[in-house]
Amino acid sequence: MFNLVGKRYLFLIISLIIIVPGTLSLIFKGLNVGIDFASGSSVQFRPSQDVSSSQTQQIVNMLKELGLKDAQVNIGNDTGTKGNQVAWVQLNTVVDKSVQQSIQTDLDNKYGQGGAIATFDPLQITRNGKTTSTTVVTIVGKTLTFKQSDLELLLSKIPNTTSSTNNSGSILPVATPTQPVSPALTPTATTATATVTPTTTPTTANPAANIPVHFTSVIVGNPHVTGTINILTTTTTTNGNVIRSVQSAFLSEKSAFLSKSGIYLYKMSNSSVSGSVASDTIRNSILAVFAASALILLYVAFAFRKVQKPWRYGICAIIALLHDVLVVLGVFSILGWALNIQIDALFITALLTVVGFSVHDTIVVFDRIRENQQRRSSESFEQVVNASLIQTMSRSLNTSLTVMFTLSALTLFGGESIRTFTFALLIGIFSGTYSSIFNASMLLVIWERGELGLWRFNRDSRTPDGRARRDVRERELARSRG
Repeated sequence: MFNLVGKRYLFLIISLIIIVPGTLSLIFKGLNVGIDFASGSSVQFRPSQDVSSSQTQQIVNMLKELGLKDAQVNIGNDTGTKGNQVAWVQLNTVVDKSVQQSIQTDLDNKYGQGGAIATFDPLQITRNGKTTSTTVVTIVGKTLTFKQSDLELLLSKIPNTTSSTNNSGSILPVATPTQPVSPALTPTATTATATVTPTTTPTTANPAANIPVHFTSVIVGNPHVTGTINILTTTTTTNGNVIRSVQSAFLSEKSAFLSKSGIYLYKMSNSSVSGSVASDTIRNSILAVFAASALILLYVAFAFRKVQKPWRYGICAIIALLHDVLVVLGVFSILGWALNIQIDALFITALLTVVGFSVHDTIVVFDRIRENQQRRSSESFEQVVNASLIQTMSRSLNTSLTVMFTLSALTLFGGESIRTFTFALLIGIFSGTYSSIFNASMLLVIWERGELGLWRFNRDSRTPDGRARRDVRERELARSRG
């Protein structure tokens, strides 16, 4: 039989080697937190062309010129929307609401109600030192793919528009006596109705619509493009104007390092978290971990109440649990500054799951120790623990490996949105399996043998023949039980 317990200090040293680098990184670097913990805004774009991760710093520099302070950029991946399910149409001018309704109605007639949703972004694009006002129409299909020729034919006749821009380039409401003045139209305006037929133009209804409108380019996304540009800023609110300024920058000469003709951006998501919500999230996350630890300690102490000093089992389980938490936090602290990986609220969910799984394995080992103490009454506590570890190791490894194989597949082939969650689980369960076998039980033996104290360095701690007095007492106790 392998003497695992005899190598207990080796296993603890291995744990320290794993924990120390991550703990130092956690102390001096901290965690690369997302807006759930840091407050701020996060927006995700789908570009019309692939963007390399090597261009991240150049994008950050470009965003600084736009006033986005502390902006962080991640080049991600999202296969939920195919590249050719998004199309961009650039118009020669900024258009009013009636033109927008007409274009949406034409799309509804072509692709069905709600089949293709258009958003209209008034942008100011600077090229060759000249700034022009334009409208970029982003068309997204839920289940269909677009063809450039179909869209060009569909938009060959666009009704005239009124003069609907101010100095900032934002859309003004159509000037009618009965309409109240409304704020600038945001990219989320997708509730257009099909009450206007394609043959009806605003020109006959509104004589002021005297500016011709036509498209200058129609671009359908590359079906092989799955990359996303994720922009996080902790000091700027990404409202409609900020988002449009980013889209304008990518189409202007500022983004010449990306593409000579510019890159169109489709806003996939936009979220903001206030400072008070972020602080509440941090506090509740810490309380959740401490509450789970306290309840686990009470439960383990109650479950092993028939064993001498049951609270030792609970404390050893908590120490192993904290080991796993430190491993996960340390790894993600290192990944945060090395690979710019951020954590969000799902990370806390993964951490609590790791806590539960770690204690589950530890209780399995402790329960076998309790059973063997009654069956192997003639053996020392160290021998009982060693036998229990050998008996439960295969079951613990088989259970953990099954879960780790599943998590590995999800981490490699799952979506970008769950990758941090599954990777945290993968690290935590691996660490939990190790700590349950090689840490929790070893700490229990060290505590039982009194090796946490300094008594073993005293001269009277050994018998005249060099044997430890505690070993002698354990053997005498074992013989008395037998």
